[in-house]
Amino acid sequence: MKGRTLTKKTKHMIAVVGCLIVTFALTGVQPTLAQSKAEKVKPIVINWAAFIPASHPEIIGFNKGFVKKAVELSKGRLAFKFRGGPETIATIDLPKATQSGIVDFSINLAGVAETVCPGVGATILSRISVAEERKNGTYAYMDELCNKGGLHYMGRLTPANDLQFFNLFLNKKVEKPEDFKGLRIGTATAARALTEGWGAAPVNLNMTDYYTAMERKTVDGVSGSTLTNWVNSGCQAVTKYMALPGYLQSSGFVVMNLKTWNKLPPDLQKAITDAMIYSEKTNADIWLKDKGKSTQKLRDAKVEIYNLPPDTAKWLVETAYAASWDFQQKRFPDVTPKLKRLLSGGK
Repeated sequence: MKGRTLTKKTKHMIAVVGCLIVTFALTGVQPTLAQSKAEKVKPIVINWAAFIPASHPEIIGFNKGFVKKAVELSKGRLAFKFRGGPETIATIDLPKATQSGIVDFSINLAGVAETVCPGVGATILSRISVAEERKNGTYAYMDELCNKGGLHYMGRLTPANDLQFFNLFLNKKVEKPEDFKGLRIGTATAARALTEGWGAAPVNLNMTDYYTAMERKTVDGVSGSTLTNWVNSGCQAVTKYMALPGYLQSSGFVVMNLKTWNKLPPDLQKAITDAMIYSEKTNADIWLKDKGKSTQKLRDAKVEIYNLPPDTAKWLVETAYAASWDFQQKRFPDVTPKLKRLLSGGK
């Protein structure tokens, strides 16, 4: 019987071990095989680029909206690395850089993306809400067109809920359609057709050339810029007028390399889609607030902001849509009719 008696030392050791086991069970600090494996899992890194620099308000909003939300929804399984703006990849080359996989996704100008996905530039002619676009098949059809170019359509960068994405900046005041005759108006690709529709002479300009063209008076105005871009470039210093209303929808949209998209598991694809929907909503609000700030900067610079007479305003907007749709139809007759049905909302 004596050999079976536990010593005080042995009893103490058993008590200590028992306490440790209970502590581990309660706190969950005991290492498990599942935890060890989880610690070794690295997030999928998604590289991206944009046609505007990291300092631009729309990119700042996109980081706060899409990137932050996608990381959150993926529970850290996705990570994003910004490779740069136009200083890294030229705007004209960005769609093909995404198509080839140099970057996983990118923010592009719709008109430029047509070099890879013919017809997608029509997205600026939408007259319905972004929510309706997702419901009525617009997004599905845009994705179909992008797929043909090896891309997946993610969504819009910064929707303009008021459908006044572009503004007309001038150094010669216009008040009626006849005033556009003979004007030289600078524009990027997106606004060329509508500028011709107004009866003005379009002058092809890169966004970076707007200031110089206005300062040197090689153009009388610019039709293809947003208020935010105008002010961020300091162009208010060389501008006399801004005519209202604005016109058309956002020309910035987001596309992902199709192979990259297809490699992602369904739950991460959903995380990206949901984050994009969230970003579109938040960026639309950010855009509206920034327009207010930019408008005040124009006023501070003594730029006259005025409303066109009602008849002229209606003519300006309706001509912008009609001329742009005609331009799309001539270039992309196979896809334009369906895009017009989807995007026009019966108007």
